[in-house]
This record gives sequence, structure tokens and C-alpha cells, in this order.
Amino acid sequence: MNEFVLWIIPAVFLIVILMLCFSVEKRKRQISALKLLFTEQQRQLSEMKSEIHELRCGTLGVGTRVQNVEGQLAQAIERQNEFATVNDDPQTKHYGHAMKMVELGASVDELVKECDLTRGEAELLVSLHSK
Repeated sequence: MNEFVLWIIPAVFLIVILMLCFSVEKRKRQISALKLLFTEQQRQLSEMKSEIHELRCGTLGVGTRVQNVEGQLAQAIERQNEFATVNDDPQTKHYGHAMKMVELGASVDELVKECDLTRGEAELLVSLHSK
């Protein structure tokens, strides 16, 4: 029985050592897989940082454009207000009414009668604004 124990103990140690070796190899593969995953996540993070930077730069460009458009809009509103005050002139209103009549197909004679225009003015409006 003594001999049997002498053979069993080394066999058990050998089995334990083999199991530890397999376990170590399995852990090495897991560590390697985790390293690859970490590297991929680092690459994705870098791409996202780059995309965020591009978006930030694009947003600044859009902000500048919006400011420019707002300035142009303010100028257009100012011009429109100036034009509206000019349109308070009765003579200007006659021309506006005459242009609408021309768009609706009025003749030169109708313009002369309705809008108190000279024949030359009426002919000019018809030639400029008729469709």
C-alpha cells in the first residue's frame, strides 16, 4: 500500500499541475481577447473624438452663417420698411395699382383711364410688366 501511495501522490500532483497549466492558458487567451477588445474600443473612441471635433467646427461655421443671414434679414426688413414709407406716396400707389392691373391683363387704355397715367407711362408699364 505504501508503494501505491507513492505512485498516487505524484499522479495527483501531475494532474493538478496539468489543470493549472490549462487554466493559465485559458486565462492568457482571455487576456489576449480583452486586449484586442480594448484596442478596438480605443480606436472607436478616437474616431468619435474626431467626429465630435468635426461637428463642433461645423456648428461654429453654421453659427457664423446664421449671424450673417440674420444681418441680411435685418437689412432687408429695414429696406422693406423704407419702401413701405415710400409707398405711402399717392403717386406711387397709382403705379402699384397699375402694375397689378397689367398683371391681370389690363390694356393701355384702361390704365390711362383708371390710374391717371399718361399714355407713354401706361405703355411702358405694359411692356415691362405684362406676362
